[in-house]
This record gives sequence, structure tokens and C-alpha cells, in this order.
Amino acid sequence: MIEPVARALQVAMVDVGGTLWPNSWPLRETDGAGRVHRVAAAMPAIDPAVVEALVADLTRSSRHIDPAWEAVSPDSGTLVATCLERQGLPRDQQTVMLIRRAMAVPVFDRLKPLPGAPELLAAIHDLGMRTVITSNTYWRDAESYWDDFRLLGMAEHIDEVVTSVDAGRLKPHPAVFELAMQRAGVPAERCAVIGNSEVNDVEPALKLGMLAILVHPDDPRPESSRAHAIAPDLWACAEALRTMLQSS
Repeated sequence: MIEPVARALQVAMVDVGGTLWPNSWPLRETDGAGRVHRVAAAMPAIDPAVVEALVADLTRSSRHIDPAWEAVSPDSGTLVATCLERQGLPRDQQTVMLIRRAMAVPVFDRLKPLPGAPELLAAIHDLGMRTVITSNTYWRDAESYWDDFRLLGMAEHIDEVVTSVDAGRLKPHPAVFELAMQRAGVPAERCAVIGNSEVNDVEPALKLGMLAILVHPDDPRPESSRAHAIAPDLWACAEALRTMLQSS
């Protein structure tokens, strides 16, 4: 069911995991070596043994994050800075950023976008709207995501990327959506949030006065939702957005 709306939509805020691509991607035995290679490239003057120790420390530490701390500030910068300090390495802001990005293993060679993902982004563009990615992440900031989307051939119809790393808060905290509105230069009533989570996408959208579409291409059908529309796949999601826009 699609509820009637009375507003001119300008921006679609689109989640990633479980929405544009699968909820998770397969871990590989080569991930550790890949991270060592990427961190070594980011710090070419550092002894290889120190690089390996740093990556091991980062990996081990990231598996033992205090959930309460992560809910407040998921930005891994503090963790990276702490690990750098333990290894006797510089912990300036530029180095922290480079190491955090190096730890974000590329996804283009391990997953495919969910069916209809490119078509949804193209449909948003064809409707005259802009797309802002709004995603919860740990290592990935906006620039890391841009690399992923370019390599996946999905960047053409994306206008902005905002992650929880950039905002310093995890969804459902409104900071991610507020930063997305700031980047897009539009108020909440001109936005529609598209995501697969009632808690992380739909509820914060409604609290901010946005429209919400709950889509479940990689999840079981929800028993209920407060979203303005529920879509089983990304093609239906595009159609729901088109209906919303036409009724505004």
C-alpha cells in the first residue's frame, strides 16, 4: 500500500547493505594479506613487520568494539589512532584517514549489486531527483564508497555519499540523515528514505518528517511497517517512488 503524499520530492536517500547490495559479503582468506598490502602502500616508509603488526592490531581491536561506544561514535578513527600509537607510529589526522581507508577492502570483486539496483538509481535520476547514499559503515567513508560504486559501475546516478563514519553516528541516529540533507541542500519534507531496516531507515525518516520506502530484496517480507510504501524488490521500489512523486 502506498500512502498519498502532498510534497514535491527532490532527494532519495538510499541505504546500501541489504538495499543496493547484499547484507554481507563473503570473507576470504586473502583479506588479511590484502589489508597488509593496502596499509603498506599507504605507509611505504614503514618496516613491513611493523605494518603486519599494525594490521593485526587493527583487525583484533575492531572485533572487540564496545557496543555502547559504537552506538555513539562508529567512526573508527579513534581505534586507528590508538593502534598507531601502540605501534609507535604517527597518529595525525591524515595518517588515520589513510589507514582507515586502507582497511576498507574493496567489494567490487566479491559481490554483485542486488537485482534492480542500477535500474533504481537510474529511475531516481529519470524522475528528476537526486540520490544521496546514506549508509552505516565501519571502515568506509564517502571516498571509499565512491571507489566501490565506480568499480561496480553504479556511480553515474549517485550525487552524494554520506556514511556513519562521515557523520560520526550510526543510524538510527539522525546525524547521517541531517548531514545528507545539508549536502543536498533540501529540507526533510523534500526527501524520501529508501532502505531495508524499519529501525535504521524508516523510523528516523518519519521522525525527521521524511517519506519512507521499506524495501526487502535481501530480507524476509516484514510483518508490518510504518513506511509509506513496502516494496519486495528494487523495481517495485522505483515504481513506489514514481507513484509518490506523481501524487505530490
